[in-house]
Amino acid sequence: MSVNEPTSGEFARMLDATVGALRAAGAAPEDEEAARLRRVGESAEGQVRAEFGADGRLESLTLDPRLMRLGAAEVCDHVIAAVNAAIDSMRGGGPAVASGDLSQLTEQLEQVRDSAVPRLGAFLQALTDAQERMARGGSR
Repeated sequence: MSVNEPTSGEFARMLDATVGALRAAGAAPEDEEAARLRRVGESAEGQVRAEFGADGRLESLTLDPRLMRLGAAEVCDHVIAAVNAAIDSMRGGGPAVASGDLSQLTEQLEQVRDSAVPRLGAFLQALTDAQERMARGGSR
């Protein structure tokens, strides 16, 4: 019985999916000026995230579903804190959200996929062979 095909195949599929996600995330490069002016504020250990666009308007407000266990007043306090943090970032000219160039990461991940999948297959085959030898009583 060979173990390496399903395992290495699953590993390869996971890497392919990750590379695809990175390509999709980096496919539409944002205008540098807009990215530079984008500001984000968070509260409740990242469970609330407010993002303002280059025009200074609120673009998104994200709440972690777990936050909904809190009372309405407490949720509102966290929302206000996140929005104010983003506004403070705009006023202070603090660091903007890094848009990031994912092309280098994508390339490195593709190299890992291309080299690791065959090695993983060979490693798993060696383990399978050793297991079969042990089952036969250790003969080679």
